[in-house]
Amino acid sequence: MFFKKLLREIKDVAIPLYKILIPFIFIIKLLEITGVVDLIAKAFAPLVGLIGLPPELGIIWVTALVVNIYAALILLVNILPSLDISVAQITILTVAMLLCHNLLVESAISRSAGVSFLFTSFYRLVSAFFVCCILNLIYSKFNYLHEPFTTSFTLEMPQPGFWFWLKNQILYLFYIFIIVAALITILEILKVIGIESFLKKILAPPLKFFGISESAMNIIIVGMTIGLQFGGGILIKEVNSAKIDKQSVFLSILMINLVHAIVEDTLLMLAVGGHFSGVIFARIIFGLLISLLMLKIYQIFNLFFERYIFNKKLKLLPNFKTD
Repeated sequence: MFFKKLLREIKDVAIPLYKILIPFIFIIKLLEITGVVDLIAKAFAPLVGLIGLPPELGIIWVTALVVNIYAALILLVNILPSLDISVAQITILTVAMLLCHNLLVESAISRSAGVSFLFTSFYRLVSAFFVCCILNLIYSKFNYLHEPFTTSFTLEMPQPGFWFWLKNQILYLFYIFIIVAALITILEILKVIGIESFLKKILAPPLKFFGISESAMNIIIVGMTIGLQFGGGILIKEVNSAKIDKQSVFLSILMINLVHAIVEDTLLMLAVGGHFSGVIFARIIFGLLISLLMLKIYQIFNLFFERYIFNKKLKLLPNFKTD
């Protein structure tokens, strides 16, 4: 009985996620081939100057935005030797990538969970620019981390050719299935042995502070630890179950869009040269503060969000219970 339920849970999580990932794999590849990524990078060149970065780094952030964070890192470490940048600048860039990357796929996942694709994309871009502007002002004001940046970190460029790319994508999709299956198994075991109930008691007060009910606990835990992309299927499944309120779904999505995969992504950015003051503290502190701000905004303008930002599925969910 347990294994039958487990397989059903894995299927209910994996299938909606693959329905998003597979089309977007080819859409993103098409954007690369047709040069759209380069065009977006040219548009971003003057914008990155607002956060204290040289225009040459615009292509790095755009690659993280449109393709993924790993492609951006490969490109970054290969062009770093030709750039004269400071530790502060590499930190600002890594924070920008942490707050806003893989935008097409992750915004599509958010849309499947009920929140507008355009709103999620705009929210992450504005949040990233805001946080990086503040970081740039702090680093400049206190003349902090302005020593030249050097790195011995190297990554090989992927092999060219469509078939090598296709093989890598198939391996990537298989990897996601393994992660999802392992994650669902762990969550089901936690339910059986009673740890899930224990975690809900511990996490209920801080979640309520951010306007999120304990029914969203799995969304927050999975999103923050594993990542929005891997936890996307669980997020969609929770919404489809209709056992969670609309406010908690909305605020959970906003929170994990800014603060997710805090172990893996953070270690990657520290390895490439980002300073912990930005990669760890600025990202998490500002991400949570923005989430708290969005709670206040939602409480005032909830009718606007329900009318223009939520889809029909999310609108039908119950309201948040205050007691």
